[in-house]
Amino acid sequence: MPRTVDDAIGIYIGHFRKKIARLKEYVLDPEDRLLKKNILVSVLDAVSRTTSNYADGNRERFTGIVSNFGDWPNHSRVSAPHLGYLLRNLRSPAFQPARKFIVEVIRRNSHGGFVTLSSDPELDEVRKLWPVAPEQKLVNQLSLSSFTHLNLLYHYRNSLVHELREPGHGMEFHEQHEEPFYHGMTTLESDGSAGEETLELVYPLKFYFKLAESVLGNVEQYLRNNAIDPYSCYRFGSSWISELN
Repeated sequence: MPRTVDDAIGIYIGHFRKKIARLKEYVLDPEDRLLKKNILVSVLDAVSRTTSNYADGNRERFTGIVSNFGDWPNHSRVSAPHLGYLLRNLRSPAFQPARKFIVEVIRRNSHGGFVTLSSDPELDEVRKLWPVAPEQKLVNQLSLSSFTHLNLLYHYRNSLVHELREPGHGMEFHEQHEEPFYHGMTTLESDGSAGEETLELVYPLKFYFKLAESVLGNVEQYLRNNAIDPYSCYRFGSSWISELN
């Protein structure tokens, strides 16, 4: 009996839900949490094929599925500490209003406790102070838009997939963190004195689970509403080179 589109969607989404459910039960050393994160971003990559165009690259597919289906309200906010690193390299006085604003945001959040992403400014708020187009490349192909949390998550994904490491020096102090946050850190100089103080960004493991589950639920509804067979987005066959199948 031919499989209906609804049947195909149920099988497809169920496949990934089972993998996520089993992944939750795997007991790993806390230092190996990045292995679970790696699998979860792979799930997002896989499912993104059903909601993107054939010509889209990895970045477009990944950021598209997170922004459209992830239920992550803070994805469009700009990370003030990370934008601050860019502004260090921009000496033009045209960037002084933005520099002053970001310095004040960082100062306000450097209070020693956990800082939520809601403390970061929205992209539109910074854009008003930005002297060039938000997509204009300024340093190493980086623009203002590169510093939204959506794009920083993609950088995190790349570190996991290509280097098997987590970027930055952030620490997950316990397993109950469900949302991304910042915490303060002070480096020590070689003589033991206090060095640079930073705000370290953390995307905790539970956030990745929450994001993946939200994406699956929303994509399932999207596929059903639009009668999209998810398996039509892949090529299957004996050749390892999909274009030959």
